[in-house]
Amino acid sequence: MSRSKKALFYGIMVVMTLAVIEGMAQAAYLIAYGEFNGSGPSRPQTMVGDAADAVEGGASDEIVHPYYGYTWSAAVHPLNQVPPPRREDGAVLIGLLGGSVSQQAADAFRNALAAWFRDNDIPARPVVVGLAHLGMKQPQQVMIVANTLSLGGEYDIIVNLDGFNELIMSHKNYFEDGQSPFYPFGWYRHQSGLTNAQKLLVSRIYALRQREQRLDALAAAEPWRRSALYGIVNRYLRERTAGQILALNHELAVPTGDYTLQRYGPALTADVDEYDLSRMALRVWYRGSVLLAGLSRDAGAEYYHFLQPNQYVPGSKPLTDRELARAYDTEYAAVGIYRDSYPLLLRLGDGLRQQGINYYDLTQIFADNHETLYKDDCCHFNERGSELLAASMVQRLEPALRRRAALAAMKVGGGGGSMTADTALDAAAQELSSIHAVNKLYFDVFVTDDGILRYARDDCRPADTAERFFVRIAPLDAADLLPGGAASGYNSYDFSFGRDGGVTDAAGRCVIEYKLPGYDIATVLTGQYSSETGAMLWRARLTLDWGFEVEYTASGTLRYSRDNCLPTHLATRFFLHIVPADAGELPSWRVAHGYDNLDFFPGFNRNDEIIDAAGRCVIERTLPEYDIASIRTGQHTPYGGRRLWETRVEFEQP
Repeated sequence: MSRSKKALFYGIMVVMTLAVIEGMAQAAYLIAYGEFNGSGPSRPQTMVGDAADAVEGGASDEIVHPYYGYTWSAAVHPLNQVPPPRREDGAVLIGLLGGSVSQQAADAFRNALAAWFRDNDIPARPVVVGLAHLGMKQPQQVMIVANTLSLGGEYDIIVNLDGFNELIMSHKNYFEDGQSPFYPFGWYRHQSGLTNAQKLLVSRIYALRQREQRLDALAAAEPWRRSALYGIVNRYLRERTAGQILALNHELAVPTGDYTLQRYGPALTADVDEYDLSRMALRVWYRGSVLLAGLSRDAGAEYYHFLQPNQYVPGSKPLTDRELARAYDTEYAAVGIYRDSYPLLLRLGDGLRQQGINYYDLTQIFADNHETLYKDDCCHFNERGSELLAASMVQRLEPALRRRAALAAMKVGGGGGSMTADTALDAAAQELSSIHAVNKLYFDVFVTDDGILRYARDDCRPADTAERFFVRIAPLDAADLLPGGAASGYNSYDFSFGRDGGVTDAAGRCVIEYKLPGYDIATVLTGQYSSETGAMLWRARLTLDWGFEVEYTASGTLRYSRDNCLPTHLATRFFLHIVPADAGELPSWRVAHGYDNLDFFPGFNRNDEIIDAAGRCVIERTLPEYDIASIRTGQHTPYGGRRLWETRVEFEQP
């Protein structure tokens, strides 16, 4: 065999060997990561407004921002642009808010929108402004929208995908990092005045981030991005680097004792436990969404709020073996936080919808999906998961997209057919005006001990009380139904104060009192209607007949029972505080409180199991095995605050 033929033969053998190795690597990559040759960067890079390192010459370093807490350092990032993005002819401008899940799903969201416009032959184009940033939580989204609008920014639709950070990061801020739960996540790390040891940690983190950027750049470069073998090596190095960064961040997060208001924020005025903090954080989340809806409405935009899916939400997804191994940590704080707080999250979501907000709970969209969708044990999705999430969001955005696309197409005089007609423009404008008119009113509603239905509101104007109030009362005894209420099951009592209202005090607070009828009442539904459109502005539901019989059984359980039981009786949290005979039995984190906290929600998706055909419900709770000195139990109002009922059980001590 000639020398040239030998060289050719060996060359072919080398190529074939490399091809076999590459094929095996491709198979290994698919088995390990559930996708083909995914050696590209883990952060989305192709959409304006996502990671700043997508910008040529930009850096992914965070900088302190006076209103947002922090942002990327690139000047061309939408969070740093002055003026911010504005509407364009023929375009539908969509602002995307949220944390890292929203940021990482942005590419999929953009692609899903483009596909929807194309498939529906819409003569307009979607333009997405990426306003999401890893770790962000309310009220940062409110700050972003308020500031960009004040600087001249414009949006057709504002989309907020959140819910995880508001719960989990608030807990991490307070219980792990020792800072205000309402400050931006990791705020103290962005402050000056670090100790020498902390400065060293920061420099090491910075060096690792530089390595991470170089690995990302290599993973996206030709020809390496096409090699599964290199993809495996690169991904291993990136995951190892990310783990080192995470470990150093945890070390940096340990409070040093040098507490300052600037670094850690104001301390809470009262000692709180995990559930108390969840309730406080979710109220901030709730108010933030209401504020975003108002800001959007006043700026001529439509607002959509999506609660993001998460693997720790009970019953939200059948997890695959790969997800259980790589994306679910039984020791992660989110497990207990979601278990205890998710029912409250559901009720607050109902409250947002009652306020007229386009709110959608997406936590159950994967309930029947057996694919591998989660890629880590926090909250993030792989490419397939992001695609399904984006498709679900676009599906719910369709009515707003059609309205806004019609307006955008008509602005440039194009689109053909009725799209260019003045009558179509008038119809679209009329539909938008009716949407923007919903629900600027809200009252706190409760019932006093003497049977008075009381409405209260701060910052109240006479016009706020001028709209007609409706009161629907369901009596406990059907014999108390009035002739007109037999079919509906409730009695109607509406009232109005006229255009002048007339119940506002000098401080701008209004209080309205309505005397309830004398019969026993099960439930009150009340709110206001718009005098112009007849639409419901807001509503609130109250259950008046509360209380359970509580007894300690011979088998060592605590039994709650009541007749005339309704699902609303089970929809609010039961508090169960146990004082052990020996304080040494308390978990370390409960010693300061002096009692064990075993609060629970018995009716979460279990009303049919608890309430029998006769309308009686019985709940039994297993108690700790240690000797008990006393038990205090009862129920709170649905949003916390005052107690609906309470009882004590005392135990004789030997």
